[in-house]
Amino acid sequence: MSILKTPIAKCVERLKGATKFRPAGLCYLCQQHCKAAVCEACEQDCLFFNNQKVAGNLLNWPNIKQGLTPGPYQQMCALSYFQWPLDHLIRRFKYGHPLLAEPLAQWFLRYSAASSGQLPDCLLPVPISPWRFAKRQYHQTLLLADYVGKHLDIPVMPKWAHRRGWQRSQQSLGRRERLRNLKQAYELGSGDFPARVALIDDVVTTGATIATLSRLIHQVAPSTEIVVWALAVTPNKADQALLLPGRQILGHREA
Repeated sequence: MSILKTPIAKCVERLKGATKFRPAGLCYLCQQHCKAAVCEACEQDCLFFNNQKVAGNLLNWPNIKQGLTPGPYQQMCALSYFQWPLDHLIRRFKYGHPLLAEPLAQWFLRYSAASSGQLPDCLLPVPISPWRFAKRQYHQTLLLADYVGKHLDIPVMPKWAHRRGWQRSQQSLGRRERLRNLKQAYELGSGDFPARVALIDDVVTTGATIATLSRLIHQVAPSTEIVVWALAVTPNKADQALLLPGRQILGHREA
């Protein structure tokens, strides 16, 4: 295999490097002047899940459900697969750009099926380790939960659980290693849960984290219904037939 990068790969690499330090007033993706973090043209060109195909629940789509660790959660809503450009925006958000919480949360409310059905009674942001919080100085899933909660008038429980110790990062681990790593990773801070809750995460990869947290909730509140709200999912196989550009989704709603 040639070690030379294709022109497209070089262009994408330069774009990622340029957006690491985004000047004020420029789109994170195309670098054109705009007031928003991402301009309207880039947003409407992004591919989002066609929620009509899955009746508002991504667990109804086999390619997604089969790639997830089973757990006592009944519904999943997300924007899209963890692919360009959403993966780029989420990485920027997690590693140094907390202000992206607002536009990403706005996209979630605009394009996912989260607010179209029965709303949860409270939002539970997935906890992060003390080490990650000390390094980043912010809790990214709590920022998302706060924005979504304010918009939908749903309370947020920031201290419902915490992550113990200094376990290895989940990002570099496979499914079995993730489950082993998570076995003693979390501890509930409260056993008082309402009838319906939503776990808030940025990216669902194998589903090991949400499965572990769901089981913890059901140990103390077996009747609580659990849904998962995330920005992106990374299934074993990303079926592009489930995606539509933003402009087409908005066009269907206006029609």
